[in-house]
Amino acid sequence: MGRLLASAGLALGVAFSAAGGLPAQAAPTLTAARVKAVLAAATPEKPADLGGKDLSGLDLSGMSLKGAKLADAVLKGTRLVKADLSGANLFGANLTEADLSEANLAGANLDVAVLRDAKFRGAKLQGASLFATIAERTDFSGADLSDTRIIGYLKEADLSGAKLVNTNMGADRGNQPMGVMKTNLTGANLQRAILTGANLTKVDFTRADLTGADLAGADLTLAELTEANMTGVRRDRVKGIDRALNVDKARWGSASTSRGKAPSTPAAPSGSR
Repeated sequence: MGRLLASAGLALGVAFSAAGGLPAQAAPTLTAARVKAVLAAATPEKPADLGGKDLSGLDLSGMSLKGAKLADAVLKGTRLVKADLSGANLFGANLTEADLSEANLAGANLDVAVLRDAKFRGAKLQGASLFATIAERTDFSGADLSDTRIIGYLKEADLSGAKLVNTNMGADRGNQPMGVMKTNLTGANLQRAILTGANLTKVDFTRADLTGADLAGADLTLAELTEANMTGVRRDRVKGIDRALNVDKARWGSASTSRGKAPSTPAAPSGSR
């Protein structure tokens, strides 16, 4: 049911942006000491189970939550700086304003999670899943999201300097009954982001800033580019640019032209006539 509601909200583009995710239910609150005890008892065969628990405001920085079960957990404002959450299940978790800077979330499940105003600066999210995820104003600057699957609401998110090599943000065709689900990057900051080989079909880049981004081999088929800042992006290296929407309404700097542009004439040596 959670995935169904999330799909509906993203497909229509209204429910989550206004309401902030699925209806919240009261979760049992845990102390830092209790969480540490649960983590200490965890084994690779039996990872920590903190699903549905309230860990809001705790400082769990540097701790290992590898493979932890955190589905539907509440982690509002929780500090998880440099924590190991690789392979963790955060399905439906609420990470609003949490700090996961430089944390390891490789292979983590963040489907239907709420990441609004959270920090993932320099975090490792390779191979993670962010399906029907709300990441409005989330800070992913310098993070590595290579090979991730992202279908979500990332309005005004900060992805400056982020690595998104082969990331799949393309529209999800498997949810046709709920409408085609698209990734929304309206007003997002993607300055100097590396998006080589990324699937960006039908992504909404309205007013997004992609100044200096590397989109070599990325597919922009049917992507929305109204008022997007594409200064420094090489159009001749982008796939599907001829099928992108409102290309003429995007801002293209001189560096976006083909490599056949004639070089400028060098200045004459000092003192020459």
